Amino acid sequence: MGDLLIDIGNTRIKWARLEQGTLQPQSASPHADWTAQTFIDRVGPASVDAKRVLVSNVAGSRMAQVICAGLAQAGHVEPEFVTSTATAGGVRNAYSQPAQLGVDRWLAMIGAHALERGPVCVVSVGTALTIDGVDGNGRHLGGVIVPGLDLMVSSLLQNTSDIAHRAERGTTSDGFFADNTLGAIQQGAEQAAAALVERAVTAMFQQLQETPKLLLTGGASARLEKSLALPRRPIPDLVLQGLAVLALQLQR
Repeated sequence: MGDLLIDIGNTRIKWARLEQGTLQPQSASPHADWTAQTFIDRVGPASVDAKRVLVSNVAGSRMAQVICAGLAQAGHVEPEFVTSTATAGGVRNAYSQPAQLGVDRWLAMIGAHALERGPVCVVSVGTALTIDGVDGNGRHLGGVIVPGLDLMVSSLLQNTSDIAHRAERGTTSDGFFADNTLGAIQQGAEQAAAALVERAVTAMFQQLQETPKLLLTGGASARLEKSLALPRRPIPDLVLQGLAVLALQLQR
């Protein structure tokens, strides 16, 4: 009997089994229209015989209710919703009120600290873009939050008239400069995000006198990765990796 681990982000839900200490490959799906029955149909097979269900949820009460109702209807164990704490998995939270730190950021740091020796710069690229620094001893240095790539683009399209009109048609390319308005907006978002990530790595080096490992996660991380000039390690299931660390601790 293994554990079922669930990561509910703002737009997608990810899940995987933890079997004999090994995290299995994750599954993922947008959850905007999910109901309890959707959960049963999609995640139900992975919940069979689960000893424990651990959940990270930043999508609000509706998705929490979907998870609870789906598990109840399927006759499985009740979920345990993880919250950010002062310490866990060898990481010490920088927030004076630990619970105010987003649990997805917290778990991503725990997963990163378990996977890498030395300091890590943890970047999650989703609806929001978050950056957190953790030194080699597990001390959280704090973080940065900005709009994600799509939010950067939509803010221009929704709050301007001339730019939005000019961006009705266009294409993007991998070059820095675009030759059309839509491409320029999308390139601008990606390059701005990449510059912020690179600045965060520099700031960590200045503070620690050691270059951190750069870890990327989140549904839009591949779009950002191609604009980065630094070595990086993409880990799509980093939040689930953090949940796995906590699940293994609970098994002891």
